[in-house]
Amino acid sequence: MQRYIFMLSSVFLTLLISGFLFANNILVMISSIPLTFLAIGYFIEGPKNITIKKNISKKRAPVGEVLDVELEVSIQSGMGPVQISDFVPQHFELVEGSNFYIIWKGKNLKKLNIFYKIKCTTSGVYSLGETRWKSGHVICNYWNNGSCKNDVSIEITPRLLELKKVRGASIISKIPMPQGAVASMGMTTNDFKEIRSYYPGDAFKSINWKATSRNLVRGDIWPVVNEFEKEGKKSVWIFLDTSKIMGYGTNIKNVMEYSIEAVNGLGDYYLKQNCSLALVTYGGEREVYVPPGTGKQQYFKILKELINIKNNYYKLDDLYKAVKSLDDVVYSYRGYFPGLRPMFIIITRFCNNNYYEVQKAIDTMSCYTTKNGLLSSILVLNIVGYELMAENQSEKVASDILQSMNVIISKDLRKQCIWIDWNPVKESLTGALLKQVVGYT
Repeated sequence: MQRYIFMLSSVFLTLLISGFLFANNILVMISSIPLTFLAIGYFIEGPKNITIKKNISKKRAPVGEVLDVELEVSIQSGMGPVQISDFVPQHFELVEGSNFYIIWKGKNLKKLNIFYKIKCTTSGVYSLGETRWKSGHVICNYWNNGSCKNDVSIEITPRLLELKKVRGASIISKIPMPQGAVASMGMTTNDFKEIRSYYPGDAFKSINWKATSRNLVRGDIWPVVNEFEKEGKKSVWIFLDTSKIMGYGTNIKNVMEYSIEAVNGLGDYYLKQNCSLALVTYGGEREVYVPPGTGKQQYFKILKELINIKNNYYKLDDLYKAVKSLDDVVYSYRGYFPGLRPMFIIITRFCNNNYYEVQKAIDTMSCYTTKNGLLSSILVLNIVGYELMAENQSEKVASDILQSMNVIISKDLRKQCIWIDWNPVKESLTGALLKQVVGYT
């Protein structure tokens, strides 16, 4: 019995006894009515033996997909009201229905199904197992709390580039590709490599007859052939900024989430273009490195690391300090770059604080990509995040002014690389890529 109910019963019982002792009918009536209700309530149990089973439509889904959640509620015994509150993580948005429900439990067994829909706005692995309930007594004003835990979790993956919606191969080809690679096997291209001596098995059409005739004059009777570059795996390196400046925004929409979406989308695109892809993070407490690789297996390796990056990013405390700058990370992996002429992709939120870091890294990367006066194969994807925090028109105007200042600050850098500004509030990543790169190509 609850303490206050015991005290209340004692008070009314004392009044009842006093009424009989002093022959006061008013005291007897005032005390007997609540005592009667308390006596009846003592023999009535509140709802108990509550079980809640949770089902979710998918165990794995991309960011932004709507998921159906079903709660199978069973109340075995007792009588009274029951409040059911299902736990939804902070990065999820309730789209339809409600995760809070109040039901009445009568004498009979109570079973019902509760449906609602949610949408996740950020990638990661989330646990949706806990559902809390609160049962109240039908007469006495007290409640019992409890919870049901189910082994339910969901993996939310970043969005992919929706290139299938882009019509025309000429438009898709405008997205930057690596300019060169080294390969020992593959189809022959039209890029001339060198003249070498003939070896048994070489095609006769590859013989350079003019050079062979000149060698005959010098006394060399062995023919020479033209050798062309082989088609191989072109190399792409993605450098993801995981420093504190990437946390700009809200729990629902922030730069870090959009940067992970960009890595996932670009990675999927370049792997489908038969490129060798590597991922390196910088500026964070923990450096992530996924060695160069190809195919679906490489995509899932990178996807796993992206989800871990997101889960760990919000657990950093205020004492967090960057371990390596972008230029330090590029220098540490310099042994991979000579001869490959890879494409470097830097994903960051550019501002005045990281100007010199980006500038120094671009200068270092240019040493490995510039050739024959061509523009360096360096792509800087600048995620414009100011508007993510804007709540009214005045703040939107201020965000536009800040972005205009950043454009002026980065004017010299934009001439040294392929620079893309992506404002997730106004356009998709695919639209930003296609729109910005047209001028470059």
